[in-house]
Amino acid sequence: MSARHTGRVLALQSLYQLDLVKPSLSEVLSFDWYDKKIDESEKEMATSLIMGVVENWETIDNIIKEYSRNWEFSRISVVNRCILRLSIYSLSNQKEIPARVVINEALELTREFEREESVSFINGILDAILKDELQRKETG
Repeated sequence: MSARHTGRVLALQSLYQLDLVKPSLSEVLSFDWYDKKIDESEKEMATSLIMGVVENWETIDNIIKEYSRNWEFSRISVVNRCILRLSIYSLSNQKEIPARVVINEALELTREFEREESVSFINGILDAILKDELQRKETG
């Protein structure tokens, strides 16, 4: 598994904890809960992603609500919400990573941690966000 993927897995698991169990951020960022060895680069990537999502949580959730028009936000599984949060943050703030790479990583995480039916849901939302963002750039 690549360092980037492992960093994203750590970030996803951390965001899941923050959403569901609501531990302190410092407790999550200690990574004491993780039972495998973590390289420094994986930890740095995960921490950067977690902090970015936490700092933009409400804005990101509003984007999810806007693009999941046919879904009540509370009906979206915690894992799917966290994958979307992570991916939307990356699309918006990590411009050095191509959008298609972010979406492919989101789909990989979805296959790893969710049901197969969730893949099309995640893909649909992220594609719609990407399409709208591209249209804004072309007209703006």
